[in-house]
Amino acid sequence: MQGINVVGVQFRRAGKIYDFAAGDIELQVGDSVLVDSERGPSIAKVATVGFHNPVQKTKKKLQSIVRKAAEKELQRSSRISSEDVLAFTKEKIWDLKLKMKLLKAEIQFGGSKIVIYFSSPGRVDFRTLVKELASGLKSRVELKQVGARDETKLLGGLGVCGREYCCSSFLREFVPVSIRMAKNQNLAINPSKVSGGCGRLLCCLTYENDVYTHLRQQLPPRGARVRLKGQEIQVLVVKSDFLNQKILVETIEGKQLTLSVADVEYAASTKKPHSSEESPGEEEGEWAEGSDIEGDL
Repeated sequence: MQGINVVGVQFRRAGKIYDFAAGDIELQVGDSVLVDSERGPSIAKVATVGFHNPVQKTKKKLQSIVRKAAEKELQRSSRISSEDVLAFTKEKIWDLKLKMKLLKAEIQFGGSKIVIYFSSPGRVDFRTLVKELASGLKSRVELKQVGARDETKLLGGLGVCGREYCCSSFLREFVPVSIRMAKNQNLAINPSKVSGGCGRLLCCLTYENDVYTHLRQQLPPRGARVRLKGQEIQVLVVKSDFLNQKILVETIEGKQLTLSVADVEYAASTKKPHSSEESPGEEEGEWAEGSDIEGDL
């Protein structure tokens, strides 16, 4: 049974991937294509390629790739530039005295529609602004207010690690991040150390959290009594080094020894022990936000 030539495209770097039917067009990852989306013709970039079996059809019919985008279309796909749009919008915002921070302007292929992203501490009545922009720019205008994380994703920048922000370089969707993840990794609970450019908890706290959780579960908690493997001698756990899988124990005589977790026997309880840095009743405190900047289809 013949498969369907399906490619995944993204409308912006590190954006969501949408499936499109490519038909007989041969495409590779990185190719720029003209697609027929619900918003009209749009330029997108191929992120994934592959064949799907027609038996695995989804209820929603796939939209089509029109063709590969020509070089001149990539260089100038509309009669107006995003810089001109932002400059004109700033003037109108100043005239109307609106509390808005302009972030980015995206122009649909051919200039038939313009999407302008902004942030604001509260709700903004921009109905008058939209009318003036549509009249002055001679195009349909859509304004979108985004949150702190989406603002950082749009603008980009460098993190405390010295690398480009994850959200603007490769992270397609935000995931829930909690302060407990920082505590689980023994990080100092200092806002300047565990917060990103958006002012929220670092997304990278989630990357190794499962590993740290697994390593912690291998160690007996502080204050537990463990038995030396092959012996009847019991010792008290004073401190744990979960990265190196070692524990500092104290004998009945008061002597302290550093042992590997493999050198002791411990009957762990089914209840997961809490770390010394957190209390059993502490709330998760998830800081994740939903993304408002997608929806190109």
